[in-house]
Amino acid sequence: MIRTPFAAKMGALLAAGLTVFCTPQTPDEAQPQLSAYEVRERMIEQNRAVLEAERAAILAFVDSSGIAFEGTGMGMFVARIPADLGSSIDTAQRVQVRSRITGLHGEVYADQLNQEISVLRDNDAIWGLQEALIKSQVGDSLVCVIPAHLAHGLAGDLAEIPPLTTLVYYLRILQ
Repeated sequence: MIRTPFAAKMGALLAAGLTVFCTPQTPDEAQPQLSAYEVRERMIEQNRAVLEAERAAILAFVDSSGIAFEGTGMGMFVARIPADLGSSIDTAQRVQVRSRITGLHGEVYADQLNQEISVLRDNDAIWGLQEALIKSQVGDSLVCVIPAHLAHGLAGDLAEIPPLTTLVYYLRILQ
């Protein structure tokens, strides 16, 4: 498994948070007991820190790429290279895509992956990929920067993708 510096930092932050909240206290340690509200607030603050770090990494990638990305409003960025030949994709349509999946720092998770996706109705496709396909046409090429919450989330994909990994999809809609 390849660990990105971003994923390693996020994993370390998560581990530190879990250590704080999951470590049993011995009676010798005179620390005040946190209320349920205080525990909840600390967890929310840690989640905000993780999301802010991911957002900063995504924006740095987008700014340095030289590609004209558009934000989707969900934290995702998409650049489209229209083919002007294909038909618009319907939300119930099944499409064939070829993709290369990397992390923000170029680590390759899949190369030349051919996949059939049912737009907005495919439990096997990540939400970010389905969202990117909504406004596309057959033949278009897309570069999608997909934050972890629209990709494989906190758990990652145990086979290939580490937890809390932002993905960059380079894809072509074949049919």
